[in-house]
Amino acid sequence: MILRIARKEFVDTWRDGRFRLGALVTALLLVTAGLLAWRQTERMAQERAAATALERENWLEQGEKNSHSAGHYGVNVFKPLAPLALFDRGIEPFVGTTLFLEAHRQNQAAFVPAQDATAMRRFGELTAAAGLQWLAPLLIVLLAFGSIAGERERGTLRQTLSLGVAPLQLVLGKTLGLGLALALLLAPLGLVGAYALAQAQVDPAFGLWARAGALALAYGLYFALVLVGGVAVSALAPNARSALIVLLAMWAAGCVVAPRLASDVAHSRLPLPALAEFEKAMGEDLQNGLDGHDTRSKQMEEFTARTLKEYGKSRVEELPFNFYGLAMLESERIAGTVFDHHFGALWDRIEAQDRLVTRSGVVAPLLALRSASMALSGTDFKHHRHFAVAAEQHRREFVRVLNEDLKNNAKAGDHSYVAGRALWEQLPQFELAPLPASAALSAAAEGLALLGAWLAAALAALIWAAGRLRGTLA
Repeated sequence: MILRIARKEFVDTWRDGRFRLGALVTALLLVTAGLLAWRQTERMAQERAAATALERENWLEQGEKNSHSAGHYGVNVFKPLAPLALFDRGIEPFVGTTLFLEAHRQNQAAFVPAQDATAMRRFGELTAAAGLQWLAPLLIVLLAFGSIAGERERGTLRQTLSLGVAPLQLVLGKTLGLGLALALLLAPLGLVGAYALAQAQVDPAFGLWARAGALALAYGLYFALVLVGGVAVSALAPNARSALIVLLAMWAAGCVVAPRLASDVAHSRLPLPALAEFEKAMGEDLQNGLDGHDTRSKQMEEFTARTLKEYGKSRVEELPFNFYGLAMLESERIAGTVFDHHFGALWDRIEAQDRLVTRSGVVAPLLALRSASMALSGTDFKHHRHFAVAAEQHRREFVRVLNEDLKNNAKAGDHSYVAGRALWEQLPQFELAPLPASAALSAAAEGLALLGAWLAAALAALIWAAGRLRGTLA
């Protein structure tokens, strides 16, 4: 019986001109979003590849200079685009795309794309993820609002139930039929997306298909809970108009109000320091030490004394190497502990904000979906932090090589020492190993669990609504 009801509902849905129009508009928007994202990511990838090559050429052609001076000359490294960024841009428009690496400083990523955008940016980007998160639920509302309430208005619901059809069979059959109609619309789009991914050249370590499969699961759970919840509301509403009003209000609250409200609450409860305050606090700790007592000068004096004692010398000029280069190595080590402390605390606070927003998915499932979608696409803060940490490790290694060259090759007190291209070529280009799929799945687990819980709650509501169906006809 359930399958017969599902077949009838499926046929009636596809015959409904409102659904065909809504499906056409949704499909066109999703295809347009996909094409625009593909062109944009291709252009951005080409620009970053060209910039990387130019930066390498500038580094190699900088001419002869003191190796420590080369550390101040520095290099720019560029954040590679995640392969799934064409589906969900996540936070990419709002975080920097390049980092300047130099001696003595850990910089933050610069050149934020959103800074160059128009005021339309506040409405978000037209991406496939945005279409599926905001537009697809509207289409589902169009499908579901009259599924039961419409029959109640027409008087056919009483006749159907009088024929011995169980209320639960009726609501399950209608839900299944509507789900098949929705699947028939989305399945071809999914196949096109899968084909596009199959053509992409992606590092196997990224785990493209594992991520894509988890993305399909996340959006499938989201669509299912919206559909099941919509049919439940239709079963409880006195008429189709009431069901539509309730469902549109739920959509507006969950898709428009909740994301902004959750973001504001996260910033209020877990505020971030202003940039000037952050830089000031870090600068003070660089000078005074993390404990406020071991100043930089005191630490360097103690290091000098230890070094002289170790080599049995009374003056640094007597050491068998350039002490200035060794001092720079120690200075970078000391600074590194301060950088790790301050940037680590900042990044931990941002991730705590993200967790709070994800857990707000308890009241708005879109928040859980967005968190899972960004994590799986490689465009959340966890992936950005991975880039920032890798770039900092590259900075420290490249400064270490330069300072060791100064230590081992420059004579004590000789400020005329210079290095050249042979040394510059020893420093490899920055390459970011992708965060493995297991890390992305772990980051998305909480959002997926919340979506599963929402679907279970929606099914319980549907079953409860079915149990009350006969009573609403009395």
